[in-house]
Amino acid sequence: MPFLALNGIPVPVTEGRRRQVNIGTDSRAFNGAYRLGRRAVRQEWEFKTPPLPRDEVLAVRGLIAGDGHTAAFEGDAFTSRGLNQTSVAGQLFQGARFGAGMNLAVGASSSWAMQLGARWTALHHVYSSAAGVWSQVINRSDGKRWMQGAPSESAGGLSVASGTLTLTGVTNAVSFDDVVGLPFEVPDAWVPYLVAWHTARAWSALPFLVASGAFLPTDATVLGEVRDGEFVEFSHNGSRVVGERLEFTLREV
Repeated sequence: MPFLALNGIPVPVTEGRRRQVNIGTDSRAFNGAYRLGRRAVRQEWEFKTPPLPRDEVLAVRGLIAGDGHTAAFEGDAFTSRGLNQTSVAGQLFQGARFGAGMNLAVGASSSWAMQLGARWTALHHVYSSAAGVWSQVINRSDGKRWMQGAPSESAGGLSVASGTLTLTGVTNAVSFDDVVGLPFEVPDAWVPYLVAWHTARAWSALPFLVASGAFLPTDATVLGEVRDGEFVEFSHNGSRVVGERLEFTLREV
C-alpha cells in the first residue's frame, strides 16, 4: 500500500504533517469558565514530494488540484463542475456501469466543451452489446489508447477536438457511463492504477478526490491545492535534469 494515493494513483512524498481544524469558536465565560464551541473536526495534510521530472510534475499538479470534469449521468448530463452539453442527443437510463448512463443512437453525438487543451486524458466506460460487457477505456492526446488496461486501437466512441469531448454512438457501442476528461496527459506508469480504480468504482466528482493510503485509517474525500514548487536539478534515468519539488495541501471535506 502506498503512503498516499489520490483516486488510486500513488503520489510520492518525502515528508508531511497533519493539522486538525476545529469547526466553531471556543471561548471563555465572564467567570473564566471555558466554553467549548466546537461543532465538528476536519483534517488537513501538508506534503512535499521528491524531485519530479517535468512531464510528471504537470500530471501530478493536475491530479492534486482535481482539474477536469466528470460526467456521471446521475439525474442529468451536467459534469461535476456544472458544464452542460453543447450538443444534446443522448438519453439517460438506469442500470449502467455505475448507476445511470447515457444511450446514443448509432451516429448520434453528445459533446461537452471541457477546454481540455492540447494535452489531455479521457476515461470512460462503454457497453459492447455484441460481447455483453462494460469495458473501461482510456484515451490520451498522443494517440495512445487502452481498453481494460491493454493497448487498443478502439477509442470506444470517444473523441476530443479543440478541447471539446464528444461521445458518438457506433455499432454495438451506444451506451456510456462515467466519462472523465483530464486536461493533462497521465504517464504510462499511471495506467494500471487508473484501470484498477475506475473498474472498481466511479471516478470522484472533480475537483473532489478520494485520498487513501497508509497515512489514513479509511478513505477520505478531499480538496487539493498545490502551493509552491521548487526547481531542482537531479539524476533521472541516468541523466541530469531540472525538475520540480512540490508542496501541496489536502483538505478533508
